Amino acid sequence: MSYQVIWFRKSVNQLRLLDRSVSFETVRSIVSERLPLAVQDMESKGLDLEDTDYWWKSLLINGVINIENAQGKLFKVAIYLVNDRRIAEKALETVESKKFRIIRTDLGIDQHWIILTDAKKPYSDDEWMDVLYEQIDQSSGRSGCALIEM
Repeated sequence: MSYQVIWFRKSVNQLRLLDRSVSFETVRSIVSERLPLAVQDMESKGLDLEDTDYWWKSLLINGVINIENAQGKLFKVAIYLVNDRRIAEKALETVESKKFRIIRTDLGIDQHWIILTDAKKPYSDDEWMDVLYEQIDQSSGRSGCALIEM
């Protein structure tokens, strides 16, 4: 797990945006059913399959937040942090796929944002608030997915 992910989780937890409603068992079940090759990959690498981070990462999710737009509508948004543009663009392409749209529905997630970050420094809570609330008030298009640059 990168420092940027740790800093992000700390900030959204302090801002009371972090969603903890999806259980590990649910994630494991969805990944096993919808992404069996990801499970085989984790097993072949000898990863600890009791570590929730590996399962979430296979869904391209570092955290899930609950965030309200300016009209007062609450959204559940998956967040994936990346520090390389090519990886970010590939991740966006993946999360926009039909398979990932089904996975989002299974998890009750409304949108999926890929955030291109600078891994050298933590962002302040205010910076996260600005970026997250600005994005929720913009249209993420039909797919509900977006690539956001910090």
